[in-house]
Amino acid sequence: MKNLSLELLELIAGNQCLSSKDKANLCQVNRVFYVTVAHLLYKHIMINNPRQYLLLKDAMQNRYLAHLVHRLDFSSYTTRGSRWTEEKAKSIIVAEELADLIGGCDQLKELFVGEEMMHAFVSPKVIRSIFSHQNNLRTIDFTGFCDRNFTTVMADFFKPVSLSKLERLALEEGDHVQQEQEEPLELSNWSVPKKLENISFYMCMALSQEHFFIPFFDKIRTSGNQLTRLDLAYTQITSSLFAHLQNTTTLTHLNLQGCHSLSCCSPLIPFLQNNCGNLIELNLNMDFNGIGGSRFCHDCILKILKSTNPAIQSLDMGGHTNFDDLVLSKMIGQQQFRQLRQFSIAYCRNISLDVLERALVDLPNLFYLNLARTPLTIDLSCLPRVLSRLGKKIKVIEISPFTPKRYPAQLSEWKLSSQGRRTYYSRDSVDPKFVYSKKMLMLNDQILSPMNKYWCYSY
Repeated sequence: MKNLSLELLELIAGNQCLSSKDKANLCQVNRVFYVTVAHLLYKHIMINNPRQYLLLKDAMQNRYLAHLVHRLDFSSYTTRGSRWTEEKAKSIIVAEELADLIGGCDQLKELFVGEEMMHAFVSPKVIRSIFSHQNNLRTIDFTGFCDRNFTTVMADFFKPVSLSKLERLALEEGDHVQQEQEEPLELSNWSVPKKLENISFYMCMALSQEHFFIPFFDKIRTSGNQLTRLDLAYTQITSSLFAHLQNTTTLTHLNLQGCHSLSCCSPLIPFLQNNCGNLIELNLNMDFNGIGGSRFCHDCILKILKSTNPAIQSLDMGGHTNFDDLVLSKMIGQQQFRQLRQFSIAYCRNISLDVLERALVDLPNLFYLNLARTPLTIDLSCLPRVLSRLGKKIKVIEISPFTPKRYPAQLSEWKLSSQGRRTYYSRDSVDPKFVYSKKMLMLNDQILSPMNKYWCYSY
């Protein structure tokens, strides 16, 4: 074992069947094993509790180890099950130390942060460690940031700097010692990481469009970053934001689910028409508390469908009241949806089985279909007929949130199953629970934390 080549050692250590504990044990064999395995052990770090955070903080004092880190995932950090009080758990996360920790990971490519770490991000030092010191960062995922204090910090940090002549003179003469001590946010120097391409503000409902999103995306545009994945689901953005996102032509994934302030006949539509020619995933689900929450007009819905990329694989138009038989009939005979594998028309109440069946003929690769809260799945007497008339390629039907008990355990070859709030019928032994993610996956090879897995597949 001690005489194995470096290549073979790395192949063994890189095996996904090995746990972190197994890799740590390999590090203890000898120095050669340590050098070979350490970079795999520290490459992707997921912190789920206070004790793990303390261990990470100590480990990152070693600059060699900090240099190995490519991914920091705090999305599932929680005090639950740790036997720590919330007050004690919060006390160990000191903003200055967290800023140094993040800033010390000079090869960091991916950062995931959940709501229970939000209190630390109220400090401008932590924000600065991300937006002033991370040249290699490609992915940022903030989930569930709803604290007004965080909103204020982000707005102040990202607002444009405009100093008066008197203020400039005071700075030049060094007349700002007191200001430096107070760290005025308006003087923050920030930049967009040069390689940043994937951004998520999922459920960051308190962030201001005027004071954060607009200056942030203006900076993105002027910095020349080419975004590929953008998740703004459940934020308070309006359609006017998309006037600041023009020329974002490299997007492959876009999630605007639950953005109920969006409207049709607005800058959103030309944005989708002119900037989304490369999309393979588009989520415009607008259901609201179990009912259709969008009144996008027929013309705008048809414009959106017409502008989609022929290679699109996932399309969610749930909750659109006017996504009806008229719209479905316009899809009949079209070639641009032939690669579609996931399709949702949940909460669309004006869909008939005959028109849907004809439209599905032109979706030969469709694997997953969401018919939750449509007449086709609400009426139990109708459901067996619906399932029997679906194409053989379709293996998973999502039928309803919340109410699995009212459905039969099996209908012919279709078997009932549920995951969190979601209920499915599936066939041919397909496990439906991880087929369709409602939260955008930020990476193709992403290992999901428990909390991210919940948002993606159970919520």
